[in-house]
Amino acid sequence: MSGSIYLATSGAEAQRIRMQILSNNLANINTAGYKEDRATFRIPDEDMVADPDDPAATGTTGGLIAPVIPMTAHTDFSPGPIQRTGNPLDVAINGEGFFSIQTDQGVRYSRNGAFTINPEGLLATPDGDPVMGEGGEIAIDGTDVRIDGSGNVLVDGSVTDKLKIVKISAPDALRKVGKTLFQLDETKGAEEPLEFVDVQQGSLEGSNVNAVKAMTELIEVQRGYESYQKMIQTMGEMASRVISGVGTTE
Repeated sequence: MSGSIYLATSGAEAQRIRMQILSNNLANINTAGYKEDRATFRIPDEDMVADPDDPAATGTTGGLIAPVIPMTAHTDFSPGPIQRTGNPLDVAINGEGFFSIQTDQGVRYSRNGAFTINPEGLLATPDGDPVMGEGGEIAIDGTDVRIDGSGNVLVDGSVTDKLKIVKISAPDALRKVGKTLFQLDETKGAEEPLEFVDVQQGSLEGSNVNAVKAMTELIEVQRGYESYQKMIQTMGEMASRVISGVGTTE
């Protein structure tokens, strides 16, 4: 009985994690450059399976118990739709690549091209973090800002710098930090220059979350979670009746 409750609880926890990730995806459906996350679970190996002959094993009633083990969120890097905004500081990347952003914690990478000019006169994210060019931080000293298809930043008709857009050798080397920023794990991959850069000024890449699909999946997960809760409640009631009946005689 205890083993069954353990498995049901493990299943409910897996559904809870999926529900949390799906809810976050839906909350960012209108966030430019957002990449949806998906829950990934590791298949239990022998070290994660409880041995019924092991006195230290709990929640087993015979046979092997293989719990569902939540791991982490996997990010889907497929492109989102490009949406026209008309804002000259908005930039969308066509194809592969990431903008390089200088933060207080180091360089981060993003597909969110909703840029602005910070109080220091630098091209920056809405949070004020400088957008990196091939020559470093990009100073905007002028009024007419244009970014051509190759990523060149022109201020009042003169080229100031070129957006530093790079590719990452292994997408799984990127870890999401915040909504649209990614940190590179240098033990898994490295940034590499792009031979061909194609950007679109006055546009933004939208979120790659499919609202209908995410809502449908969320409803299914909620129902699954509720089913596990009912199972746990039922098994708990059965266990209580068994315990209360121990020692009684007719």
